[in-house]
Amino acid sequence: MNQRSLVALTGLVLVAYAAWLVYLGLVLPAERADVLFSETGWFEDLSAVLWLVLAAVLLFARPIGLGKRIGMAVVAAALAAREEGWHKKFTTDSLFKSDYYQMAGVPMAEKLIAGAVAVGLTITLIWLLVLGGREVFARGGWRRPWGWLALFAVAISPLLKAVDRGPSILRVQFDITLPENIDMVMLALEEGMESALPVLFLVALGLYLIDRRSGAMAFHG
Repeated sequence: MNQRSLVALTGLVLVAYAAWLVYLGLVLPAERADVLFSETGWFEDLSAVLWLVLAAVLLFARPIGLGKRIGMAVVAAALAAREEGWHKKFTTDSLFKSDYYQMAGVPMAEKLIAGAVAVGLTITLIWLLVLGGREVFARGGWRRPWGWLALFAVAISPLLKAVDRGPSILRVQFDITLPENIDMVMLALEEGMESALPVLFLVALGLYLIDRRSGAMAFHG
């Protein structure tokens, strides 16, 4: 199977997976759906595990430069921590929420450490996005199957966040409450597709490494 066929197969599997998520959102009782799709549900746990798997694979993804591998692994591990809320075990609230830094009862030392970590992760993410953008657009990655998958995964990430926040924004800002089944379908799609993101990046990484090792493009570590 060549790379284009693999990407096409990945797309078909993703469409089937999305249809299955919609089906679950429509037919499952609220109690069972909550077990799967809540913030402490099965799909949330699965996402964390898959991000950690991606982080581990990235550490050994030679011939990518060591600094880039460590940076990508740290971001992937941070995303796993975010999914499980592990960072809240060390801070009063999420270190990425501006309200957290305005809480009167939070020690200043905690705020400073949390802020430094948040800034460090943000800078690392921006750095990786710049490097990734250069690899995709300046070096022709957008013509390769790994580039298609990487771009798709990056593009749907903010869309999934919009799906996540959409119902609450409609309810709070516009006093619009979605029907329960539609709300559940959106939740199922958001949580389910979030768990697919690290898999998409894993497949893209594998194809990228094949290209590098075969000399398909002119890459630099």
